Amino acid sequence: MIKHIYISNFRSIVELEVEPRNLSALIGPNSTGKTNVLKAIDLVLGEGWTTKAKVARELFNDVAKPIVIEITITHPFVFTNYKGVVCRVFKVRLEMKMQPDFSCAVRMIDENGYEHYLNEDFKKFCHFIYIPSFRDLNAQMRVSNWTLLGKLMKVVYDNYVTYYGENEDALKDDFKKIMSKPKEFLEDDFDPSPTTVTFKKFSNCFKKYCIENSAGFASTLEPNLNIYNLNWFYKTLQISVKEKLSPKEFDSEEVGAGMQNLILISIFQTYAELMGGKVIFGIEEPEIFLYPQAQRSLYKCFQSLSEKTQIIYTTHNPNFVDAQRAYEIVMLQRHFENGTYKFEKSAFINEIEAEKQKFKIYSHFNTERNEIFFAKKILLVEGASDKILFTTLLNDKWEIDIDKLGISVIECGGKGGVIYFSGLCMAMGMDNFYAVWDADEDVEDKHSILSTLLKKGQGFELAPNLEVFLNSKIDELNLNPNANDKIKQAFDWATTVDLKIIPKEFDQIKLFFEPQKVEEIQANAQV
Repeated sequence: MIKHIYISNFRSIVELEVEPRNLSALIGPNSTGKTNVLKAIDLVLGEGWTTKAKVARELFNDVAKPIVIEITITHPFVFTNYKGVVCRVFKVRLEMKMQPDFSCAVRMIDENGYEHYLNEDFKKFCHFIYIPSFRDLNAQMRVSNWTLLGKLMKVVYDNYVTYYGENEDALKDDFKKIMSKPKEFLEDDFDPSPTTVTFKKFSNCFKKYCIENSAGFASTLEPNLNIYNLNWFYKTLQISVKEKLSPKEFDSEEVGAGMQNLILISIFQTYAELMGGKVIFGIEEPEIFLYPQAQRSLYKCFQSLSEKTQIIYTTHNPNFVDAQRAYEIVMLQRHFENGTYKFEKSAFINEIEAEKQKFKIYSHFNTERNEIFFAKKILLVEGASDKILFTTLLNDKWEIDIDKLGISVIECGGKGGVIYFSGLCMAMGMDNFYAVWDADEDVEDKHSILSTLLKKGQGFELAPNLEVFLNSKIDELNLNPNANDKIKQAFDWATTVDLKIIPKEFDQIKLFFEPQKVEEIQANAQV
């Protein structure tokens, strides 16, 4: 499995280090560089061989500097070099250069620091399969050397050859004898009528034209048509689908994209289970085409599979993250100049603490609050009145389009909730949040989180509460803090208030979110 990833000067990444778990979710707003992490791994560990032909200008963040990608693995790859020395490899390193000349080198590095050429055995030992978001579902479900289904069938075939004592010819001969009768049946000219097309007529006619058309060539072209492939007979595998509501069977390529994706994911799950953890998967947006319940079910399956294999995936979907497993989350952001970076989590975010806090986390989190892990910037507020007021001010009065800019306003369920979520954000290494709370509620803050936020300029205390605070700042305003329609009165005030009389104290909230202009978001989106 992968223990550590170091990436330098690759696409949006200036420099980045990631220590993935057996299950790792790469999350963050669009165009932060999540996909680039998977592409970097694929460049080093993927099935293709990285050569000079793969050196392209768009791969470089800065063409004047080399790309360096270094993967450290958890268990050593042991091999004997050409000198007969047993070597233990824990690391593989790729380096690409554009200047002064195109160059690309991938080397294994042993425990003594010596470099070795990458070999096929290492590729099998550290097997990485990349499933991109823009996947051709029909192509993936065909049996070929380049699809998951094809790879799985190839393993079946290779094991059959092994069972035959590595005598592949004997296997083919036995298969040919067994299949001779059904082959004769299928290839028989079952209707002698010249107007009825049969396989025999097709075969004879096709061969005749091939021979005629190849006249004058050095070798006569005489094709051999087989209904099954003796060289690799599992290539004839076809997947069909039968639905409960219909007696009909459908070819897998004929059903909808959602069903195709479920079939593809099922192949992935089967491959992961049967290969016994000998594979690392990089998956982009596993939620594609799946309805919410199916997304949650697949995420649970990921958790189960990760006990034996490694899955690193990107997602924009709250159903694919769990606050109780926050230690598996890698939160990425992107700076206009410094490129892709990650939030550095506190050591407090670990399995032991998560187990201790299990029920507290369960009571605090829901799908909406999971947006904390995906937003570019976050405003934490106590309740619904605060949420509707500040959402309206941001969107309508300050003209800050919170959806376009990736801003989430999260209702935390009281002052204690604000403390909890602020503390979580701090522990996750996040600096992209601002909190607003009331002063009148007496809640224990044993880690002084609120006072820390005030000092950092990331928090504001409404004394004693929202309604009384506004009444004290605006003449003739008389909001009732105990009204049954507090949400409506907060909304009405926010929609009708003149910009000139919005309390100056709210300027710091506005300024925290205002710098994220559309132009900067668009500039950051240039991968």
